[in-house]
Amino acid sequence: MDTVQHTTSLRDRQLALEEESLTLGIDRYQKEHGRQDEADTGPGRRLINDSIPPLAEAIDTFVAEARNGKPGKKHTSVRWAEKFPSAELAYITVRHCLNAISNRDTRVQAVAETIAATIEDSINYSRFREVSPGLYKHLQGVLKKSTSQRHSRNVMEAATRRVELEQFGFSGNDGIHFGMKMVELFIESTGFAVLFNDSSHGRERERILLRGTQQVLDWLENAHDAAAHFSPIRMPMLVPPNPWVSSKGGGYLTDAGGLVSLVRTRNKSYLRELGNVDMPAVYQSINAIQSTAWKVNTSVLTVMRDAWDAGGGIAGLPCRDLIELPGLPSFDMDTYKVEQPEEFKAWKRKRADIYEENARSTSQRVSAAQKIALAARFAPEEAIYFPHSLDFRGRVYPVPGTLNPQGDDQAKALLTFAKGKPLGSSGARWLAIHVANLFGVDKVPFAERIQWVNDHQEQILDSALQPLDGQRFWTEADSPWSALAACFEWAGYVMTGTEFVSHLPIALDGSCNGLQNFSAMLRDPVGGKATNLIPQEKPADIYTQVMKVAAERIKKEAEAGDPMAARWDDLLTRDIVKRPVMTLPYGVTKAGMRGQLMEKMGNARDKGAHEEASYLAGVLWDAIGQVVIAARVAMDWLKSSAKVAAKGDMPVSWTTPAGFPVLQEYRESLGTRVETHIGGRSVRITTSVEGTKLDSRRQALGISPNFIHSCDAAHLMLTVCTALENGIADFAMIHDSYGTHAADTDVLAASLRAAFNEQYSREVLTDFRNELAAQLPAEVAIELPELPPNGNLDLSLVEQSLYFFA
Repeated sequence: MDTVQHTTSLRDRQLALEEESLTLGIDRYQKEHGRQDEADTGPGRRLINDSIPPLAEAIDTFVAEARNGKPGKKHTSVRWAEKFPSAELAYITVRHCLNAISNRDTRVQAVAETIAATIEDSINYSRFREVSPGLYKHLQGVLKKSTSQRHSRNVMEAATRRVELEQFGFSGNDGIHFGMKMVELFIESTGFAVLFNDSSHGRERERILLRGTQQVLDWLENAHDAAAHFSPIRMPMLVPPNPWVSSKGGGYLTDAGGLVSLVRTRNKSYLRELGNVDMPAVYQSINAIQSTAWKVNTSVLTVMRDAWDAGGGIAGLPCRDLIELPGLPSFDMDTYKVEQPEEFKAWKRKRADIYEENARSTSQRVSAAQKIALAARFAPEEAIYFPHSLDFRGRVYPVPGTLNPQGDDQAKALLTFAKGKPLGSSGARWLAIHVANLFGVDKVPFAERIQWVNDHQEQILDSALQPLDGQRFWTEADSPWSALAACFEWAGYVMTGTEFVSHLPIALDGSCNGLQNFSAMLRDPVGGKATNLIPQEKPADIYTQVMKVAAERIKKEAEAGDPMAARWDDLLTRDIVKRPVMTLPYGVTKAGMRGQLMEKMGNARDKGAHEEASYLAGVLWDAIGQVVIAARVAMDWLKSSAKVAAKGDMPVSWTTPAGFPVLQEYRESLGTRVETHIGGRSVRITTSVEGTKLDSRRQALGISPNFIHSCDAAHLMLTVCTALENGIADFAMIHDSYGTHAADTDVLAASLRAAFNEQYSREVLTDFRNELAAQLPAEVAIELPELPPNGNLDLSLVEQSLYFFA
């Protein structure tokens, strides 16, 4: 078995690496600040938050006083100020004034014109939303991914013209007068800016500039400096992380760039209390996960780097360069538009689609380049480590971003265990199953998966020996880069046999894990069978079951003459159904399902798409309820309990089966809500801080996903503890996907089943209710709803279920 050595020099290098992460973070922050509008930075948003209330009040006062004043320009501005919510006017004004004062060379007239233009846009886009809500919602969803305000604005303007909407615009100089009045009120109410007469170009070319006061400029400089020092680029470690023994002090060796806490939360009192809680299973599990030694999979890195250098665009790797826009027509544009209108529309549509794709893929290109560069940097290291922390539900996450074991397909494929273990016959079997799973052959019995690998061994070996010059069979996999890593491993086994020393994590995935947890806690035999909690000859597939129930109803309604059902008849697929089913236990609503379906359909520009998605969302909602009745019952019970707790003005807190204390505490936001449009995109903000009163709506909506996440987090922790007791030392854990060495997979499989059975041998909903009742006043606790009844599922059978996690 491979071993990993640690020396004093490695520790010194780690200390230097943590200092470097701080320096790199400062550089990155400064570069991003240079590209951003001041209003979009952290300090800028704080100034906006502080400025809106006094400016909104000044606008209201101006309107009230002006109603009794003399007519003139003043009253021209009043007429417009009366038409808009003062908070929206304040937000637009503050945003543009703040961007101007950070620039230090912006004419006040230009600021006023920009304010007026933004208000015109917001009015037109709001009208568009009223006339065509489905198209508006779709476009806003698309534009969230756009990086260009100019492009977003062009898209929205084109859409408003398409629906033949009459455009609003200020008359004459009304817009400039109105904008100037808003700037004047901004200066008076905040004291953040002054008007400056710039005669540096001669008196004839004198300009009036809007400039920030020295006080506000100094504040911004200091705030950005502080923010830069708390924005480190967290990287993997060269030595094992400090173990967690309290709520602070684990992970990195130093606090360069800010201390990492055990739980990611802004609630400092909760963190302090957490340090006094006895939770050995929590500490044992997170320390075992972050003590796992990893290394870069250099075989995958070589292929990925070669593919990237060749231009990308393979196996999910984005194209390295932007897609070229269609060229301009060789003849006059106006003639083209009139004489060939259909070709002209198609040309414009193609240009717009490519522009949107280029905008969306920008972050993907940056991410791919960063992963490759980071992997190349750490490739020479014998071992690297990933410090971990928890969210407030107890879910475990690696602290470093970009490259980590919980990353996307590319990131996971670039990492492998530093220590290796000989496969053995059991490990070879699990490696074959893992290969099949990655190619999407995961809904058949294990024997068929293994046979599939044997039947495709020639293509698998070709992928390993000639990944880019051969048949590229690996690129057809569901997770192509992880599949390539598995092909390399399989080739090693074929050449060496069961003595092959394997480093690849073998993943065991839950079957719609949220519903597995709900079915277990209510002993639901129907949901239990649908999610593989009981032994079966072949794996159950809940997505296919829901699809069949939905398809049967659709066919009946189509035959009865329902035109909407007729559109979906014979078109429903497992892929369409999967996401709505998967997200149900995490609180998705019918409206949320509709949005998922519209995104999946990809044709939401069509007027009928919204209605089609709404119809199917309703059908799927009912079909899911027929297949997993208990899950819906449990979710409704949790929501009702959260509402009772909110009535008593009490947050909801509970202790997970792993001993982790969860606190769900959503407070109402105090202040003014603003909704407007900036650069074609919808903007919704609340101008204040969190209040003291509980937000009963958010408490109710959050309880189901948070409770079920805390349950799957507890299962992960208890699994690690059980596996440790049985000799496993290396872990690749991702919420509902547990991994270790192929040789140890039998032990991990048994451990996770035993942990699940143990977790739900207790009445977790009863424990939750008892904890909640103990925190509430007696007169409120009595209103807690009665627990839903349990079914007759024999949960001990999960230990015999091959496909529970597979």
